[in-house]
Amino acid sequence: MTKAMPQDIFLDRAVITHNHDGEGLCGDFYAEFGDASQQPVAVLSDGMGSGVKANIMSTITSTILGRLLEHGLPLAECVDTIAASLPLCKERGMAYATFTAAQVKGDQLFLVEYGNPPCIVFRNGEPLPTQCQVRFVGDKEIHERTLRIQSGDLLLMMSDGVTHAGIGVSTIDGWSIQDIGAFLAGTDLVGNCAAVTAALLDERCNAMSNGQFGDDRTIAVLRFCSHHTANVVMGPPARGHDEKAALRLFFSKRGKHIVCGGTTSQIVANYLGKPLELIQGSGDADVPDMGRIDGVDLTTEGIITLQHTLELHERIARDPDHILHLGTRPDELLYRALFMESTNINVFFGTAFNDAHSGTNIAFDNKITAIKTLCRKLEEAGKKTSIQYY
Repeated sequence: MTKAMPQDIFLDRAVITHNHDGEGLCGDFYAEFGDASQQPVAVLSDGMGSGVKANIMSTITSTILGRLLEHGLPLAECVDTIAASLPLCKERGMAYATFTAAQVKGDQLFLVEYGNPPCIVFRNGEPLPTQCQVRFVGDKEIHERTLRIQSGDLLLMMSDGVTHAGIGVSTIDGWSIQDIGAFLAGTDLVGNCAAVTAALLDERCNAMSNGQFGDDRTIAVLRFCSHHTANVVMGPPARGHDEKAALRLFFSKRGKHIVCGGTTSQIVANYLGKPLELIQGSGDADVPDMGRIDGVDLTTEGIITLQHTLELHERIARDPDHILHLGTRPDELLYRALFMESTNINVFFGTAFNDAHSGTNIAFDNKITAIKTLCRKLEEAGKKTSIQYY
């Protein structure tokens, strides 16, 4: 019987990858397999050298190992198959690809490492001691670990582009596993989402290397956390729909309550019997000011703020470290609430034509396209989303 991950745990993931300077392809390859809520598998492979050949070897290694695990083959058998088939470079006496694999079965985390820097597992913000079993497949040394996961645990997987950060620039021997663990332990590992933790480590590597990439670098953070829900309402309900019933359902949901849209904010304020206050100066020339309603966690303008939130998401996708420099503009607060602080997002979307948009270039089609795009981007980020039209 398949053992699913505990229902009270959500797997928050983030990956940052950089190519070796001058290379169009990365010699590292990270991939995830299986359902993240069932028996997720993550594999990171580092091909020898950089460029096309390294990319091919790491891609093949990660993909084959991940697919074998995904289809239920025993971990040891999968590792033996891959390790035995990896060719050795005669000149260097090393395999053409190294790998790290992580598999979750129930509340058990299985780690297998060959040639890559050791994974670091953090609990309560501190690195756990590395205790692994060593065995050999031919002449290849395999390290294996098993531990029981808890909510709040965090797994860091990395290629040697992290441990080699700063060599020849700020360090002689690079960055030790102990120092990497100590650096991250000095951050808010418990409170930060996986994307922030990955970006903090990446930014530190960049600083140590003076922005140079003498090797491919991959950082993968898997954070086992509790579920956090955000509920978003946008748009007035269609004619004939019970407005109060829709808002009763909206406010009955656990978690944060976010209201998007000027007309929607006024409807919610009237429903709650609370004033709608405009927070002057909270926006700027691009993004309108947000509001404040007692009983609502975040109140913003609608389509313009939402479109800027989507643009911000694309910018962070191109430059992951930008997540460390967010401010308090309404679109940045909406991004934080949805992409950084929530695991489950429920959207309540009103389908009525908004009279407030008469004479403007804001079309209903733009609104529904934006909200569908938002849900798709959230799903791609690993979130669980639902959308209800009313």
